[in-house]
Amino acid sequence: MRKNIILFILSIVLFIVPNCFAQTGGLGVFSFINLPNASKTAALGNILPVSTQADFSQTFQNPSLIEKNHAGLIGLNYSNFVSDINFGSVQYGLKIKNNEVLSTGLQFVNYGNFEETDAAGNNTGNTFTAGDYLLNFGYGKNWKEKIYYGANAKIIYGTYDIYSSFALATDIALTYKDTTKNLAAGIVFKNIGYQLKPFNQIRENLPFEISIVLSQKLKYAPFRYHVGYNNLQNFDLTYQNLNNPDAEIDLITGNPISNEDSFTKKISRHLVFGTEVLLSPSFNLQAGYSLQRSKELGNAGVGGLAGFSFGFMLNLKKLSIGYANARLNAAGSNNYFSLMIKPNLFKTKNR
Repeated sequence: MRKNIILFILSIVLFIVPNCFAQTGGLGVFSFINLPNASKTAALGNILPVSTQADFSQTFQNPSLIEKNHAGLIGLNYSNFVSDINFGSVQYGLKIKNNEVLSTGLQFVNYGNFEETDAAGNNTGNTFTAGDYLLNFGYGKNWKEKIYYGANAKIIYGTYDIYSSFALATDIALTYKDTTKNLAAGIVFKNIGYQLKPFNQIRENLPFEISIVLSQKLKYAPFRYHVGYNNLQNFDLTYQNLNNPDAEIDLITGNPISNEDSFTKKISRHLVFGTEVLLSPSFNLQAGYSLQRSKELGNAGVGGLAGFSFGFMLNLKKLSIGYANARLNAAGSNNYFSLMIKPNLFKTKNR
């Protein structure tokens, strides 16, 4: 059975990858849909979430984790993002037929108000707003005991002043769970879709990505580790940093000399590491490290712990509270706040 699963995954990879543009940061449209939707995901380095006991918020990025006990849960998430950008999401576990659950969610990014200027840079006295929105529907099922599969249907919309765009996309996810060994592994094909209405006549690619991850809780210690490999569809994520003060300069052209990274360094840019410290059933700590984010946001010769993230989750009887801090660079970090409301919060005791 496992051989059939492996062959199935490989067939999808071979079919999809040649037909998808190898996206990296700054390319394509609607990159906001890859932002962490909740504090726990952010705290673990925005790694693909897999677990034998998944939180409802994690189903937003991995629909194969949807379970029947997620019915009625409400997730509220917010982050005061870079430069006072407001970013957040709302999620609800909708109970459907046969006690199955449909994960519904809305993710938004509000970029704020902008002053309008003419071509010469003169202020016209007018202002405009900009924002991106994602409406998500996720469904997952169990197949062959330890194998779980799921898919997200995404409706994506963006509006910047007089320009707007509309796209449709889907995620396909597969997760393997072995509860006896506290082991989980998964793969997801994210953002397979098409921009139906471009912002300005030229269609752009969505940020397609393939991610895999392995997660396990240690048998005799209160730790759960996560190891992820992102952007499986594009091996070389490196780029030439023209602002690197240590770069060698060509004496003839005056341009920086491009030094190609080694095979090991190219692999390292794909890796994300996360860990959870399970102090009790009600409280746990989380931390993560993304090597790619560290390379992209770190400044040469300056501290700032770019790529590191940490957080916690407090599970109470009627709700759960989460917080995460993701370091950008020496200039600052992003804070994420999550609130998970359980159905029994609205139930009253019969007298």
